[in-house]
Amino acid sequence: MSGFKTLLILFLVLPMPGRTAENPLVTAFASCAGRFSAELEHAWLMRDAHTDEIARRRTQFIDLLDATAPDDWRRIALHLRIDAKMAHAQLLSAATFSAEVDRSQRAVRRAKSEIDYCTGFLLEG
Repeated sequence: MSGFKTLLILFLVLPMPGRTAENPLVTAFASCAGRFSAELEHAWLMRDAHTDEIARRRTQFIDLLDATAPDDWRRIALHLRIDAKMAHAQLLSAATFSAEVDRSQRAVRRAKSEIDYCTGFLLEG
């Protein structure tokens, strides 16, 4: 791979320090949209009966993100969504498939904590 292609990939993949602190709502909504995307894919994989509810919440966060993210933040928001989705998918995978009971239990608690944090943003009643 040429040096230019390597630099381009690094520029597109590496996080952009400092920018996320400038807009905490975009950061939170993008991360939550990513987490719920991972939850939805996991629910499909596991044939969970709650896929419609998870999909609805994911859509809510995408709508919140679209409403709060300025145009110059679209790329950053996508990056945040992808990072959160990957991290949450790893937690769900460890929670479900890890042979180590302690690791599985920690992953379950962490995934639930992250989803509970996100759900706290939603007005439901």
